[in-house]
Amino acid sequence: MRERQSTKVVIIFVVFVLLMLVVFSRYAYVAIADREITRVSVKDREKAKRGSIVTADGYKVAYTTKVYTASVDTRDIPKENFRIFAKMFSLYSGIPADDVLRAISSRKGNVQLAKELNFQQYQGLQKLSRELTNSRLMVGHHVNGQYRYIGLSVSESGAERIYPYGDTLTPFIGYTNEYHEGRYSRVNGIKGIEKRFNDDIKPLNDGFVRGNRDVRGVMILNGTREEVERSDGSDVHLNIYMSLQKRIELMLSQKQEELKAKEIIASIMESETGNVVALATSNRFVRRTLRDMSYLNIHATEYVFEPGSVIKPIVYGIMLDEKKIRKGQMVDCENGRYRVGRKLITDEHIMKLVPVEDIIIHSSNIGMAKLVKDFDAISFYNGLTRFGFGENSGLEVSREVVGEINTVQQLNSHIYRATSSYGYGMMVNFMQLMKAYNVFNNDGKIVIPKGVAYLKSSDNIFHDIMRESATVDNSEVVSTSTARKIKNILVRTVKEGTGKDAEILGLEIGGKTGTAHIAQRGGYVDKYHSSFFGFANDREKKYTIGVTVVDPKESYFASKTAVPIFKNVVEIMLENKFLKKYY
Repeated sequence: MRERQSTKVVIIFVVFVLLMLVVFSRYAYVAIADREITRVSVKDREKAKRGSIVTADGYKVAYTTKVYTASVDTRDIPKENFRIFAKMFSLYSGIPADDVLRAISSRKGNVQLAKELNFQQYQGLQKLSRELTNSRLMVGHHVNGQYRYIGLSVSESGAERIYPYGDTLTPFIGYTNEYHEGRYSRVNGIKGIEKRFNDDIKPLNDGFVRGNRDVRGVMILNGTREEVERSDGSDVHLNIYMSLQKRIELMLSQKQEELKAKEIIASIMESETGNVVALATSNRFVRRTLRDMSYLNIHATEYVFEPGSVIKPIVYGIMLDEKKIRKGQMVDCENGRYRVGRKLITDEHIMKLVPVEDIIIHSSNIGMAKLVKDFDAISFYNGLTRFGFGENSGLEVSREVVGEINTVQQLNSHIYRATSSYGYGMMVNFMQLMKAYNVFNNDGKIVIPKGVAYLKSSDNIFHDIMRESATVDNSEVVSTSTARKIKNILVRTVKEGTGKDAEILGLEIGGKTGTAHIAQRGGYVDKYHSSFFGFANDREKKYTIGVTVVDPKESYFASKTAVPIFKNVVEIMLENKFLKKYY
């Protein structure tokens, strides 16, 4: 009996000792593993983002969103937990559970389960990763005698540029292409605002958190932890209003179809500040479905053409300011036919002896040719350059074609002065004309067109924009008296002359039509540019407005194409409270 009891005691003691050894070994191993793991320094990066492009009324027309990749080390998932892991991962990612199960069963080690996840999915999977760790549905594994735990890993894999309003504000805001920094994808500006301000918009510095991990792979919050915040690129804030821009774009698309035109460009600029509140074209592109590559070009600054009769008020203003036109002057318009050397100049609107102002109001080529007959070539050339021709308009674009004006040597010839006075033999772009016409609605002072208001950095610091133009902002081009006289003539042109269909009672509206042949391969063809540039003012606000129709098929006269579109633009401005009738 005593021997049996002794045997039991010995057995119990041995079992107890063995249990203690197991427990001691377990705790010792974990402690050793813990000490080893805490000596492993890890660095979690947070990638900086490209800045957004924002309209004046707060719409983000371009922004960057991060995309994420999820992977798992299958050695950390006990085989009996494969199915439950697959179901839980499917719940947060939207990927079918069977696909997840197939992926984790296919191989041991690191397996990529998903890429291009959005931020919501990323947050859900981050939460799932913690739940899997805490619930012990995933555990570590041994590598070369050391304990390792990687588990479910969700990390940024790239940045995607989003344009939520489709073709709106294209091509002005431009576009980007993708490049890679190692395995991480980013975008770079290629055209428009995206390129012009690429160095300001692009991400500055990535953020990171560096420290030691505990046994579960979680970073330890102690004195060894180091954190640096990320520095995102600056946001570009436009002067353009989405509410105005979108309405005008839709109208231009409709008018393009009606007129069967190649393109229609329209813009609105605050006359006192130069702020461009709308810059629209009928030729906008939808990313990823683009077919016509010319739609990528900002034709408001990259397409040059002979302006035709819209140049007449500008030349008239130069001469008036030089006191080469006198009050009460009469001009013989030769009954519609006048020869300069071998060139025969004709008028659509036949006139004889008329007051000098009627040359603008009824758009006489002959009248302009006679006015510049004895005009000094240097004064003519300098006047055109003061109005901004032959130089960048200053609009913040990645590329501008400045065109050309006749040299002083050429302008010494009467025929060159004559053709230049009614808009032939010189090449200009749309924004140069906007800038020039604005002088008449701004008391003789020139302002630089400003599509961008400011840059705003990620730490809320505002930065002014450097303007690329030889023009000095708010410099005087002609005297206030001259500007007001031209402005009154342009108002009369709308009331009495070629711009009659632009009139809206209760607003001060003025402008000038221009219809010019298109030159191709060294000669003129049966195609036209039709333009109307002018202004629309109420008692408080003043706006310069321009419209150019490229190669309309239904009717080419500006009075039938550009003028009605100009009026539509003003009506949209009234509807959106940018203008208010004063009676």
